[in-house]
Amino acid sequence: MMLSILNIMAHKSVGNNLKEIRTKLGITQAELAELVGVARVSIIAIENGRFIPTIETALRVSQALNVSIEKIFWLQENNK
Repeated sequence: MMLSILNIMAHKSVGNNLKEIRTKLGITQAELAELVGVARVSIIAIENGRFIPTIETALRVSQALNVSIEKIFWLQENNK
């Protein structure tokens, strides 16, 4: 059972529209990073899809932007 769940998850990745939401709200990467308690480079990496945040960081981003986590992050199919 666990192996089949891992197989399914291996074909998924996390998508986000963090940059669109952040810029719409007029918040800079540096400001968001300070609110979330991470480095600006972490926000850049999340926005570019190079880094998947921990659950804690994703929840902090959601709180800082006052937007539900589901509107920022979602599972998507890998294009492999």
